[in-house]
Amino acid sequence: MDNTTTVNASALVRGIRRSDARAFRELFELFQEDIFRFLNYKLGNVEAAEDILQDVFVKLWENRLRLRDDVSIKSYLFTIANRTALNFLRHNRIVMKFEFEKRRETPREDTPYLELEKKDLQQRLLSAIANLPEKPRVAFMLSRFDELTYREVAERLDISIKTVECHIGKALKLLREQLHAVA
Repeated sequence: MDNTTTVNASALVRGIRRSDARAFRELFELFQEDIFRFLNYKLGNVEAAEDILQDVFVKLWENRLRLRDDVSIKSYLFTIANRTALNFLRHNRIVMKFEFEKRRETPREDTPYLELEKKDLQQRLLSAIANLPEKPRVAFMLSRFDELTYREVAERLDISIKTVECHIGKALKLLREQLHAVA
């Protein structure tokens, strides 16, 4: 953001504090694209990124009276976006875990065809995991099979948590690609 944009953003923040809807619209136009790209990259889900983008600006409006003159509005908006995205991911993880547990506990009659399909999918998944490069494979298996936290994986492998995130992200990407190619 150049100096003119910084000055303009500061003026817009002052306007928003005075509940100026025009200033709010201008600030939205100024930052919406960057925040959307960030959210879409982080979540990999266009609909969720759009929803959270709206939430970010709703939170800005709701907290407008608490904005300070010295606030970096760009950092402020990205902080809200990041926290909201992390909450979204955390919530989805809990929902998915609940649904998985519910399905696991629900007795059902699998047909021989479904059993065969399940074994085939399991075999393709194990094969895809075996084909991963060593570092992403080890980090992925420690995290998913041994149920270690990223911090525990980092300590065990003597690498940073960020490196663990990169390895697992790479593993997931490669697994998706391999399994989609087979499907």
